[in-house]
Amino acid sequence: MQKRLVLLFLFSCLGLNFFLFAQDGKKKADFESFKKRRIVFITKKMNLTDNEAKAFWPVCNELQEKKFVLNQQIRKLMREFNNAGKEGKTHSETEYMELIKRMMDAEVEEAKLEREYMIKFAEIISARKIYLYREAERQFARKMFEKRSYP
Repeated sequence: MQKRLVLLFLFSCLGLNFFLFAQDGKKKADFESFKKRRIVFITKKMNLTDNEAKAFWPVCNELQEKKFVLNQQIRKLMREFNNAGKEGKTHSETEYMELIKRMMDAEVEEAKLEREYMIKFAEIISARKIYLYREAERQFARKMFEKRSYP
């Protein structure tokens, strides 16, 4: 009887792991689909030629990756801060101010990245297309935000 329970437990865990793995696969597929839609949308709005797109997108993706890592660090910090509060820790004004400063430092760092990559973009595409890129990014983000249903 104990062997059956142990085996049942092991198979349940395996099934759960496969289910979670499938969910991760679905999330990854959804994210890949999102990235493709973003590229198509922005490329069309910018009216990029094939050669421009081949040169622009690797640099743009590099920027997005760096921004993601930077924002991921801040989200982790905020999550830890919030979790400590949920667990009963009372944060001091100094701790709140430190968190705010770190968040602002991340925003400054992101702005520096944007500036650095706008210079790189200028080596690939015209200033007009850089402007169109920034506008298309905003439009795409707004479009994605509107698609979500918020109460």
